[in-house]
Parts: sequence; C-alpha cells; structure tokens
Amino acid sequence: MSIDQIVAELASSPLGAVFAFVWGALWGSFANVCVVRVPLKLSVVRPGSKCFSCGKPVAWYDNLPILSWFILRGKCRNCGAKFSIRYALVEAAAGLLALALWQITVIVPVAGDFPPMQLGRFFIYFYFVMVMLTLAFIDLDTKTLPDVITLPSIIIFYVAGLALPERRWLDGVIGIAAGYLVVRAIADGYYYLTRREGMGYGDGKLLAVIGALLGWQAIPFAMFVGSMLGTVIALPVLLVQRRRAAAQPAPPEGTPAGAGEAEEAEPALRHLEIPFGPFLILGALAYLFFGKTLTTLWLGAL
Repeated sequence: MSIDQIVAELASSPLGAVFAFVWGALWGSFANVCVVRVPLKLSVVRPGSKCFSCGKPVAWYDNLPILSWFILRGKCRNCGAKFSIRYALVEAAAGLLALALWQITVIVPVAGDFPPMQLGRFFIYFYFVMVMLTLAFIDLDTKTLPDVITLPSIIIFYVAGLALPERRWLDGVIGIAAGYLVVRAIADGYYYLTRREGMGYGDGKLLAVIGALLGWQAIPFAMFVGSMLGTVIALPVLLVQRRRAAAQPAPPEGTPAGAGEAEEAEPALRHLEIPFGPFLILGALAYLFFGKTLTTLWLGAL
C-alpha cells in the first residue's frame, strides 16, 4: 500500500483521529517532563519518571497518558503522595490540539496538498504546538522562557517552514527579526522610562519562534490577541489583590505616618507579575487555527 493510500485511509477512518489524539497525548506526557526538568537544568531523557516524594520509579503501566491519573486517583501507587491533575490536563490538551491539527491538515487538507505533504504539515505544526504548550507552562511556573528551548526552535522551525509551499523564506526572516526587536524595543523603552522591568527578552525570543514558522504576519496578531487576553486576565487579579489589601486591618493608633504604607497601598496594574508568554502563545495558536478568518473579520471591522 502506497503512502497516498495510507493517508487516504487514515483521513476517511476514525482510526486517523484516534492516532492523532493518542500521538498528541503521548507527546503531552513528554511535555510534562520538560516543564518540570528544563527549568531545573535536568536531562529530559534520563532517569525515567519517578515519584517526587518517595523517589521510586514510575512503572510503565502507571505512566499512561491521561488514564493513569484517574486510575491512580492522582496518587503515587507506592507512597500515596498526591500529584497535580495538571499532568492529565496537559496530556489531554496535547491530544485535542493534535486532533484539531489532524482535522485542518489531513481531513480537510490545504488546497493542492498531496498526501505526504499533508502528513508533513501535520507533524511540523504539531511539534510547533508542543513547543508552545511546553513554554506556556514553564512560563506560568517560573516566569521564564528558557533559551535552551527558544533559540534552537527559531532555527528548526524556520527551516521546517521552508518545506511548506505557502511559506516564503523572507517572511520567516522578517518574522524572526520583528518578533525579537519589537519586544526588545518595548522592554528597553519601558525600563529606561520607569527603571522597572516590564516584558522580558524571553518574550521576544518566543515571538521570534512564532515568526520563524508562521511568518511576520503572525507577530502583530499574536501581540494584539495576547494583549487583549492579558488585560482580561490581569484586571480580575488586580481587583482580587485590592480587595485583599482593603481587608487588611488598619495600623494601630500611634503608628508613625508612613509606616506600613507600602503594605497598605492598593496594588496597581503595573505592579502585577503575570507572565505574558502564555498569552502570546494563545494568540499564535489562534492565528495558526483561525488566522485567515479572524484577520478578515478584524480588517472588516476597521
């Protein structure tokens, strides 16, 4: 059976969707390993997974994506220590994203794609999405975007993008430069004006990864969507912080003026430390899946 026939069978059969979801969930499990180990500068290959509490290795049958968390009820089989449901959620998210990519690359292929290109497009975008997912959770945990992931990804996804007929080499070059330099300019300008750090250079490297594969056209889209989502999330957090500050007891009588002022002052939006990377990543994924439709609607509203 030729590759064309195999892809055609997978595209028309539920087995193709099952393959995509399982493939995604398996790599989602690896993404969980990277989220934990990369910030600690540990190998993501060796040693194998083990319980963070008792240190005993996790058996293969206890390391099944998604299923193991529910079978074990979120506890280590050996010592009963609890582990976060986030492991299962990341694996499920990876599976669903792979399933969505399968839909737009194989089941409903880009016009003119032949079967090997359909699979190639699926795998290129899939690994891009896995890198985005991994970076999002690392940024949420540590407020950093490790160079060990972002810098190689810029090169890898630029080269991979050249295999896609619609990607022009210049779009990727401009995307890399614009993604990094725009954030560098914003970060440096904010620091010189306020003497406080705002966006980190890691966000610029993240945008360079996005631009390397999706082209410069994705940069303003990701920044706009990311800024809107960031504002929507930051405002409720600010309100909660202000409510907590208002609930603090007043200082005792006789306290010198200004004492405890820093603690009692209502927090401002500029003082919130919310990582921007996950919002940029959501913007990039929105562009990947819905970019043409959303851009048309956006421009039509102007």
